[in-house]
Amino acid sequence: MRVDLRSDWRREALRTNLWLIPTLEVVGAVILFWITYSIDRRVYNGDLGLPFWVHNGTSDASRQILTALAAAVITVIGVVFSVILVALTLASTQFGPRMLRNFMRDRGTQWTLGTFVGTFVYAILALISIGPGSHGDFVPHVSITMTLALSVVDVGLLIFFIHHIAIQIQLPHVIASIAGDVTKAIAAESPLPFTGPALGPPLEDLLARMEG
Repeated sequence: MRVDLRSDWRREALRTNLWLIPTLEVVGAVILFWITYSIDRRVYNGDLGLPFWVHNGTSDASRQILTALAAAVITVIGVVFSVILVALTLASTQFGPRMLRNFMRDRGTQWTLGTFVGTFVYAILALISIGPGSHGDFVPHVSITMTLALSVVDVGLLIFFIHHIAIQIQLPHVIASIAGDVTKAIAAESPLPFTGPALGPPLEDLLARMEG
């Protein structure tokens, strides 16, 4: 019986990339901005009121805040990921190129990158929405407050990401990752359903199937 692994390859190809989850998070950031922008428009038209803790600065102050946050987020993305890639390159000289592959397929890496990119896109959208209106400058106070909240989340996520990568490049975790991949490969080559001994198919049969 021949095992068709094309679906497994597709899943692995989707997992081993740095664009799928960040793209989904960017789409989520656009949707979130559309929601907060709609609320800001209703507030601007006088249909809603804002609580005291929502940002209520002027248009110039709001532009400065959003510009600073967007510049800080994109700078952190470039610096942190550049430093991490250098550290992983040095580690891969000892543990092999598997380190870079594990870095790309790691969910923590993908979600961290996606959250930072999503925050940057959200801040840019909020920035370009500031402009003149029918009765004064339109300032998206709710969107700016949401940008500040996302920035706080980014700081926490950055701390988690640095700690996570520092653990992932340690030798026990590298060995555990290799063992997990080998176990999945053996399970994929084993006949299903298996009616032999509980420990798996005979060694000769397994080696013959893997050689084939």
